[in-house]
Amino acid sequence: MKIDKLNLPIFLFTIAFFLEGLDAFSIFNIPLSWIGVVIYVLIFVYLKISGTRGYVFDLTLIKYFLYYLTLVTIIRAFTFEANMPEYATTSFIEFISLRILKIISFYSIVSLIIHFIKKKNVDYVITLVAYVGVFISILSLYSYFSYIFDFADFTRSRAGTGGWSQPIRRACAVLRNYGTFREPSFLAVWVAPIIPLIFYLARKSKAWYLISIIPLTSLVLTRSLTGIISIVLVFSVVVFIELYKNKSLNVLLVIPIIFIFLISIFGNNFGYKFPALDPSMCPPESADKCDCSIYDDDQDLAKNSSNIYQSVFERFSIISSGGIGGFENIDILGEYISTQKFKIFGEGLGISNIQYSPQFSEITKQVKDGSLVYRNPGQIVSFNNLYANLYFSGGIVGVIIFLIILKNIFSKILMNYGILDAYLLCGLLTILLMFFFQAEEISSQLAIYFGLVTMKK
Repeated sequence: MKIDKLNLPIFLFTIAFFLEGLDAFSIFNIPLSWIGVVIYVLIFVYLKISGTRGYVFDLTLIKYFLYYLTLVTIIRAFTFEANMPEYATTSFIEFISLRILKIISFYSIVSLIIHFIKKKNVDYVITLVAYVGVFISILSLYSYFSYIFDFADFTRSRAGTGGWSQPIRRACAVLRNYGTFREPSFLAVWVAPIIPLIFYLARKSKAWYLISIIPLTSLVLTRSLTGIISIVLVFSVVVFIELYKNKSLNVLLVIPIIFIFLISIFGNNFGYKFPALDPSMCPPESADKCDCSIYDDDQDLAKNSSNIYQSVFERFSIISSGGIGGFENIDILGEYISTQKFKIFGEGLGISNIQYSPQFSEITKQVKDGSLVYRNPGQIVSFNNLYANLYFSGGIVGVIIFLIILKNIFSKILMNYGILDAYLLCGLLTILLMFFFQAEEISSQLAIYFGLVTMKK
């Protein structure tokens, strides 16, 4: 049977995107998400060699951005002499190569999305992405409820950056939705950008409003401030933009906000806190694991509340009352930046993380019971901020190029602004806002949005 030359790349792209959603799993010690990244690049190379994919002039600046970061990384790698952290799970060459592979896959995904839209249409690609997002959300809900109803969760085969798995079942800790990811925040960062696309599809078929409950519930159960607040804030901003432009309220853009609040309240029925340890186990375990009423402060109390609404929105209120410095990661980055020289070209992808890791340990160390306690000792630490990562990896030059790319993308959205553009704007702003507090590498979702915006009419 003859395989359609277009359907095969689309099928493989779908598989790759799905594998990226299986962040907590590996095969033969190879993370499935990285297999997905490799598949993106292989599809791109195949279409390029076969002559099926034409040259895309809109992506020239993105290509130069890729060349620049790769060149800086390679040059810096030749002169880098520091040792890898003790618990690093890869060699220096492997770690750097994976960072370069990630940005190559970014360009590949943008090109593939454009190619698929040319051969099919925008709605076809959006529907494809939405279905994968919903399926990953279903798997995540299965994982979450397995702890409540005591049936088997998926066997997580991928170790974390320190060489061990992130524990889900912890005494006196509230249950958060890890789903198919190593951390709840990873799931939130992956699924949140797909939600605006689902609500765009709901404009064409009301069945998608019902379907949207699945990824929204998955997101809410992560209890991720980054994901939940980003969706609420971004849709609110776009509602006001539309109100200013059209002098009328776009009720359909308010629906996602209403859904988030309703699901947050309804989700309290599924809130769950793991029981305390037997008192005989404290010590050596800390007292807060044997007495679930012990909290450090109001933020700790809100974070560990079984009430999801309180856990998310009250905690956000407490943190934001302290200004931008109230977000711990921003405060840590600010202190680190103040000790560093101005970066013109940066240290290279991955290398900047290796240099940051020991400084992070020093900044976050605490004295407990007369002893120094280090946070994430011996691990490669993430900046958890795309813009900081670009600055330290590519210098101010890399940041400026990225900002120019964003300017071009937003100009494209605002040109002939229509129904789809409102949801593309929501998705892009959601990603860029989350990048400020969580995740440090340009993502597949961002590449998908770049491709969608490039091909919009």
